[in-house]
Amino acid sequence: MNMMKKIASIVLIAVVIGACDPNNPFAPPPAEDYLNELVDVMEDNHINKASINWDDLRTQVLQKGAGAATISAANEAVQLALELLNDRSSFVLTATGAVIEYKVPCEDEEAPEPTIPTDIGYVLIPPYSNFGINAAIFAEKMHGTISGQDNASLKGWIIDLRGNTGGNLWPMIAGIGPVLGNGTVGYFVDSDGLKKTFAYKDGTSFYNDEAVVTVSFPYVDFKSAGKKIAVLVDHSTSNAGEGVMVAFSGMANSRSFGAATCGQGGGNQPFQLSDRSVLYLNVAYLEDRNEQNLQGVITPDEVIDDQAAVFDAAVDWINN
Repeated sequence: MNMMKKIASIVLIAVVIGACDPNNPFAPPPAEDYLNELVDVMEDNHINKASINWDDLRTQVLQKGAGAATISAANEAVQLALELLNDRSSFVLTATGAVIEYKVPCEDEEAPEPTIPTDIGYVLIPPYSNFGINAAIFAEKMHGTISGQDNASLKGWIIDLRGNTGGNLWPMIAGIGPVLGNGTVGYFVDSDGLKKTFAYKDGTSFYNDEAVVTVSFPYVDFKSAGKKIAVLVDHSTSNAGEGVMVAFSGMANSRSFGAATCGQGGGNQPFQLSDRSVLYLNVAYLEDRNEQNLQGVITPDEVIDDQAAVFDAAVDWINN
């Protein structure tokens, strides 16, 4: 299997819905069989498979779905299974394109518009979910933002991930790469301890040495390397936003500010089920470049709950 399909999200969401052949009508399995299949896949592959009580989970899910005449009537049982996984990121895409998920709301007040000092570079990375050429354009615009501010006299950079609820990690890494620098910036780690790198080099983001998003005209003459980098996060920072935070974690010249993140970072792998739905299952957690485990909610280096104070604290740290 192509390795990019192995870990599809922080992330990559591909709608896999089989077309119906009128000459060979599709008969979905009974609801109970479907729920058992769902739990089987979870038990075999989930990142926390060794610590979950699968007998108990299966019993609760089957009890919730008891009496369901159709698979769609068992949606609440599917949602319960996702809740019991307690990973905040797995979800099911049904054969009709509906999403079943269990989410803990991660919201924060909107950050005020900052006043950027002229001697500090600033990059806001918003949530972003597109792919292909659009993803490359997103990353290329970020290179333009960086090159337009970069000079040797800068005191440092502020990377703002507040409000970044996630999407596609790879254009974010490709876009902020000049500030990150070339090299491995983190790891996906599966339930067996197998590690896959994510990295940046000269305009391209990489998943385990496989190029993912490439900027056509990358900014490679970064003049302010080694200067301080402040990373701003809040409780709504999740998924791919947390992945970017992890990419900066462990850098000697980097420090994070704000509120604890949502805790939805990691890698999801798609598993197509017999009713043509797809389970996007959390199969990997994140480690930073120093192989520090950052699974779940990530607490910044300097915890500040007041949005108005976060930016000022970052500026003070860079100046001092």
